[in-house]
Amino acid sequence: MLIPLLRFGSRVMAAWWFGPAPDWPRVRARARASTRSARAPRNVSVTTGELGGVPAEILTSADSPDETAVLYLHGSGFVIGAPRMVRPLTGALAAALNTTVYALDYRLAPEHPHPAAIEDTVAAYLALVERGVRPDRIAVVGDSAGGTLAVDLALRLRDDRLPFPAVLGMICPVLDLSAASSAFHCDARREPLLTAELMRQFMDAYLPHVPEDRRRELSPIYRDITGLPPVVMHSATDDILSGDARRFADHAAKLGAPLRHREYRGLWHVFHAMPMKPAREAVDDLATALGSVLRAPRTDYRSGQ
Repeated sequence: MLIPLLRFGSRVMAAWWFGPAPDWPRVRARARASTRSARAPRNVSVTTGELGGVPAEILTSADSPDETAVLYLHGSGFVIGAPRMVRPLTGALAAALNTTVYALDYRLAPEHPHPAAIEDTVAAYLALVERGVRPDRIAVVGDSAGGTLAVDLALRLRDDRLPFPAVLGMICPVLDLSAASSAFHCDARREPLLTAELMRQFMDAYLPHVPEDRRRELSPIYRDITGLPPVVMHSATDDILSGDARRFADHAAKLGAPLRHREYRGLWHVFHAMPMKPAREAVDDLATALGSVLRAPRTDYRSGQ
């Protein structure tokens, strides 16, 4: 009974946030208001700071060792969202991995369109390394649009021949920024948060005046992802982006890129943040998969060379 109630509540919340014609400052205010009470688990402390000049929320488990860290990139279409909104998820990851999570508050479109968000992500990652955290002890995790940024970061590091993080984690990621995305070619009736029209508005805000062929070039699903760190990806069958996740998994397999994909049936976009048993199980599964790579014995750094 809880899952249908949460699905309905998510649908009502999304309708209130966005309305028929989103005004992004108002949407952000509504989102902040509805998530003001978001809490991390009791054994996780929450402070604020910065990485590379980018604001961040820092979530640390009670017995967190110093040698590992997670750089977390929130979603919400590149235009809204903030670390506080996903605190139940980032806090749960900090507890499950027994580590520190740095949830980045990167610049948002349309005021700061592409590539502002990825520039902030690169700056934050390099700052984390400069603070003494070994790259091979860092996991970069993103939900929705944050999943795009995680792949973008790894590609930038590869092209610049800089050390990679140990692993990438993606939760219901945005993988196709073009009109070919499954968001525009699927049955969206069971997805409570996203719609095709909303995805168009997100993309137009993030990539204003960017032609379709260039949007395709920027999409992770069409890019060469060989040589990147291993990827752990979660998707949900009711999510309008689930088809793109399956396509990306096939893309990785064809290229021989290491990717573990788990698809959750009967659930929706970034359900991991919901207060329900399937969400807790999914976060634990993600943490186990990330941790197996993050804490694997290793003697050298991998880079984009």
